[in-house]
Amino acid sequence: MNRYMNFFKYLLLIFLLSVTFINGSLAQTTKTDSLLLAIKKLNDDSVKVTYYLDLGLELMGSNTKQSIFYLDEAIKLASKINYKKGLANAYNAKGRAYAQQGNFQEASLNFPEALKYFREINDKTGEANMLSNLGSIYFMVGYNSKALELHFESLKISEELDNKLRIGTSLNNIGTVYLENRSTINEALTFFTKSLEVFQGIEEQTGMAIAAMNIGEVYFIESKYDSAIYFHQMALELCDETIDATFPLTQLGEIYTALGNFQKAFGFHRRALEISERFDAKFELTQVLIGLAKTQKKQEDFEGAINTLERAKLLAIEIDAKDELVDVYINLAETQALVGDYKAAYENGVNAKSKKEEIAKSNNQTTILLLQFEFELDKKEAEIALLQKDTDLKNAAVFNQRIIIFASLVGLFMFVIISISLFRNNMSKQKANRLLQLQKEEIHAQRENVESAYVQLKSAQAQLIHSEKMSSLGELTAGIAHEIQNPLNFVNNFSEVSAELMLELKSERSKENSDRNETVEEEIIGDVIQNLNKITLHGKRADAIVKGMLEHSRKSEGSKTPTDLNALADKYLKLSYNGLRAKDKNFNANFITELDPDLPMCEVVPQDIGRVLLNLINNAFYAVNEKAKSGIAGPDYNPTIKVSTSYSPLSGGRAGSVKISVSDNGSGVPDSNKEKIFQPFFTTKPTGQGTGLGLSLSYDIVKAHGGELKVESKEGEGSEFMILLPL
Repeated sequence: MNRYMNFFKYLLLIFLLSVTFINGSLAQTTKTDSLLLAIKKLNDDSVKVTYYLDLGLELMGSNTKQSIFYLDEAIKLASKINYKKGLANAYNAKGRAYAQQGNFQEASLNFPEALKYFREINDKTGEANMLSNLGSIYFMVGYNSKALELHFESLKISEELDNKLRIGTSLNNIGTVYLENRSTINEALTFFTKSLEVFQGIEEQTGMAIAAMNIGEVYFIESKYDSAIYFHQMALELCDETIDATFPLTQLGEIYTALGNFQKAFGFHRRALEISERFDAKFELTQVLIGLAKTQKKQEDFEGAINTLERAKLLAIEIDAKDELVDVYINLAETQALVGDYKAAYENGVNAKSKKEEIAKSNNQTTILLLQFEFELDKKEAEIALLQKDTDLKNAAVFNQRIIIFASLVGLFMFVIISISLFRNNMSKQKANRLLQLQKEEIHAQRENVESAYVQLKSAQAQLIHSEKMSSLGELTAGIAHEIQNPLNFVNNFSEVSAELMLELKSERSKENSDRNETVEEEIIGDVIQNLNKITLHGKRADAIVKGMLEHSRKSEGSKTPTDLNALADKYLKLSYNGLRAKDKNFNANFITELDPDLPMCEVVPQDIGRVLLNLINNAFYAVNEKAKSGIAGPDYNPTIKVSTSYSPLSGGRAGSVKISVSDNGSGVPDSNKEKIFQPFFTTKPTGQGTGLGLSLSYDIVKAHGGELKVESKEGEGSEFMILLPL
C-alpha cells in the first residue's frame, strides 16, 4: 500500500477543482497574510467562511495542523449561520487534509458529513465528489470492493450530469483501485487511458498530468521503462514548475536509478527538491527526500542517504505523515545496516514496525467507522421509509373516517371491515419494525464473522508458507543425502581394503628375511597408495558436494552474477531426481537434457533461479509419476521429462534472451486451470501434498529478473514450462 500512498493527494486534488472558494481579485493571491487581513475587514459571514476555506487549502501542503485549524473556523462559522454549502465544502477540505496526512480515521469522519450536506442542498456534483472521496478512503484501508462500488456510483452520477471533469476523475480513481492487484493491472491501464482521453477532450491539464502519471506508474511496475519515461515526461510538461511536478520528477529519478543512469536520476531529484522547497510543501518535500535517499543508497552513497533520510524523518514527524515515516524508518534501517551501524538499524526497524502497527490499528478503526456510517445510513433510509409508510397509514385513516361519516348508515358491518383494515396495517408496521431489528442483528453478526474469518485466514496463510518451506527443505535434504552417500561408500570401502592390506604387509614383514617376499610387499604398498589416492579423490568429491550445498543454502542477497545456466539446470535436474528416489525407492522416470552448447553466461541470482528450476522439475516428475501410477496411460507408458536451453539473439546489436524449458508427458493442465496456476495457494494436488505457493513464488522470482514464466499444456498429453530471461 505504501507505494500507492504517493497517489493519494492526486486522487483528492481533482475533487475540489469544480468548487469556487474565492471571488474577485483576491483569487489571484495565495498569500496567507493577505487572506487573514481580508477576513478582518469582511462583514459578510458567508464570505468569511469562503476565505477560511481558502486559508485551509493554502496551508494544506506546508502546515497541516494550521490548515485544519482554519477549516474548523470555517465549520464553526458556517454552522452558526446555517450555511450548508460552506459546511459541505469545509468538511470536504478537512477530510482531504487528514487523508493527505494518512489519518484516514479522521478523514472517514469528515467526508460523510460533507456528503450529508451536499445531498441536503441537492448538489449532485458535490455528491459525486464525496462518493469518490469515500471510495478513496475505503481503498486506502484495503476495502477495495466497496471502493469500486462507490467510484462506479460516482461515475454514474457524473455521466448523468455529463460532467467531463468528474467523469475523468472517477475513471482515474477506478484505475487506481485496479492497480492495487497485479492480476487487474490491464484493467487499471484501460481506465487510466480513458481518463486521459476525457481530460484531453476538455483540455484539463491537471487531470491530464495525473492520468499520465498513473499510466507511467503502470509501465514502471511492469519494468517497461521507455513507456514509463514517456508518460512521466508528458505529465511533467503539463505541470512543470508547479508543486504537482514533484511526483513525475521523483518517479523519473527512480526510473533512471533502476536503469543505472545516476547522473540523470540525481538531476530529476534535484529539480523535485528545488520545487518542493520553493513552495514550502512539506508533504511533497518528504516524498522527494525519500526518493533521493533511495537513489543515493543505490549508488552506495550511504552517508548521504542517511543524512537525507534524517531530514525526511523530521519533516514526516512534523506533519504527521505516517506512511512516509514508515518508509523513512525502513530505508534508514537498511542503510545503517549496510554501514555496520546495527544498533541504529535495529532501533529504526523497531520504529517502523511500531508505526506500521499504529497505522493498521487506525485503518481497522477507520473500517469500523465506515461500517457504522453505512449502518446509520441504512437505518435512516429505513426510518424514512417507515415514516412515509406511517404517513400513508394516517392518510388512509383519515380517508376511512370520512368514509365512515359519509356512509354511517352502512352500519356495524362496514365498521368491522374498517377495523380489520386498520389492524392489518398496524401488524404490517410491527412486522417492519421486527424486520429492521433482525437486519441490525444480522449486520452485527456478519461483522463478527468477517473479523473471525480474517484472523483464521492470516493463520492459515502462515501455516501454508511454513509448509512450503519445510517441503522444499525435505526435498533438498533427500537429494543431498543421496549425492553425498556415494563418495562416502567409496571412502569406507577403500579404507577397509587398505586396512586389510596393511595387516597383510605387517604379517609379511614379521617373517624371517629369508622367508619374506619383497615383491609381494611392493605390490601391497602400491595397492595401499592407490587406495589412498582414491580415498582422497572421493573425499574431494564429497567436499565439492558440501560446498555446493552450502552455496545453495546461503541466503540470497539479491546480487546477480554471471551464471552458466546449462550447469545450473543439469545440477538441479539430478538433485531433484535423486531427492525423489531417496523418498520413494519405487519412483522411476526417464530424463533428457538438450542443453545449447553456445548458451552465453547470464546475469542472475543463481540460488533464486535454482529454486525455480527445482520447483518446476519436481512438479514435472510428480506429474509423470502420478500418471504412471494411475494406469490410465497403459502398460507402454514411459514417464519422461526433458530439460532444454536455447539462446535467441536479437538484431541491431542488442542482447537477446535465454529460454529454459522443462517439459513432461504427464496428464497436462486443464484449460480451466491455466489462468489460475500462478496464483498464490492454487494447487491441483490432493490436500496435504501441496501448498500452492511453489509456482507463485517461482513466477515472482522470474519477474524480478525482468523475465517471464509461461506454460503450454494439452490435457492428457503433458505440459511445458518456459523461463525466458533477458541478457
